[in-house]
Amino acid sequence: MRPKSIRLLTKTTFIYLVFILIAFFSTAAFITQRINSFIDEDTESYFNRRERRVVKVIEESDRDLSEINDLVIINDLSGINMSSYPRYKDTTLVVSQMDDPMLFRVKTVILLTSNGNFEYRMHKNISDFDKFRQGVLGTITNTFIILVLVLTLFSLFLSGFLFRPFHRILGSMSRYKIGSDFNLPDVSTSTTEFKKMQLLVGKMISRIESDYNKLKEYTENMAHEMQTPLAIIRSKAEVLIADDNLMNDHSKTVKVIYDEATHLSNLGNTLNLLTKIENGEYDRVEKLNTFDIISRHVDAVKEMFELKGLNLKVDLDPGHTLHLDPLLFDVMLKNLLKNALRYGLGVGPVLLTTKGKVLFISNYGNPLPFDSAKIFNRFVGSNGAKSALGLGLALVKRICDLNKLSITYAFSDAQHTFTIEPIA
Repeated sequence: MRPKSIRLLTKTTFIYLVFILIAFFSTAAFITQRINSFIDEDTESYFNRRERRVVKVIEESDRDLSEINDLVIINDLSGINMSSYPRYKDTTLVVSQMDDPMLFRVKTVILLTSNGNFEYRMHKNISDFDKFRQGVLGTITNTFIILVLVLTLFSLFLSGFLFRPFHRILGSMSRYKIGSDFNLPDVSTSTTEFKKMQLLVGKMISRIESDYNKLKEYTENMAHEMQTPLAIIRSKAEVLIADDNLMNDHSKTVKVIYDEATHLSNLGNTLNLLTKIENGEYDRVEKLNTFDIISRHVDAVKEMFELKGLNLKVDLDPGHTLHLDPLLFDVMLKNLLKNALRYGLGVGPVLLTTKGKVLFISNYGNPLPFDSAKIFNRFVGSNGAKSALGLGLALVKRICDLNKLSITYAFSDAQHTFTIEPIA
């Protein structure tokens, strides 16, 4: 499965958001740490002052210690774990003058004085610090959310407005087809990069068209010019074949000349056809109902199969359809039938079947003398058949590739089977 593509602007926006997320929350963590440090320093300073003041009061023997809240005398220190002091705790308390609960930091210490030992608990209101801390985190979070929304909307704006010329150029390129005298429409844009892109695409199309026309002209000229001398060679060979005295001595030589001239003529025509197919000259794609077309071809070749001792059986689905140029379907079907006729053995029938969306054609024959993975390659060995061009199945494969059809080959129980179906 091909990986899903992501627009460049979407990708850069996502990278910006990740960077901003890291920056924002790194800043939030730093600020929170600094606030916590300030709270710790401020409360500790307050507790230290309070502790010194209480110790001073205790040392003054004429003072009433019952006036000091949260001061508890300790008569025996042996039961006290001194290492666990001082103790800190943040707790929520409700002050009588306030309706809302408030956050306090509590510190519990052991006071060792000349007038006795005491446990003393101190409270410090840190609600304002906590609200400030929560406010900072809330502000940073809300700012990040707003920034995400703004960047997302801005990215959509850029994609729909500033990148509009870019998408128009891409759309024009996607409609380009070689050999169609395509003129790249001028897209109005003030962006330097898009102007350069449009200029380079125009030059590229011009070069492609020029090279294509030169190659096409050369190929057509060669195919045409070859036919004349080949036709002369064949006609002269036919004259020689008609001479009984000559044929008695040179029949094999004359027949080879005639067969090879015919082979070369067919090869030129097939290569020319293959070139036209690859250049996309057959683009009249239609939804073809194959029942009547296949039936017509079967009627045309049935007698040839019978002459070779082959039984051609068909089982056609009236609803079977394929999407491609009708001429290309004719070429594909002719080559598949010709392949079955050339290499089929009379030990079993040649089957041509359509079912659902699939077309099958199979014939009994000898195993391939080469790797089956190369069966669709051009000019692969053809089981010793000298008349074979080695292009028929390559032509069928190319037609399937250009029309989003899948063709597969299998050999089992002495049967060669070709399966054609649309690519899902």
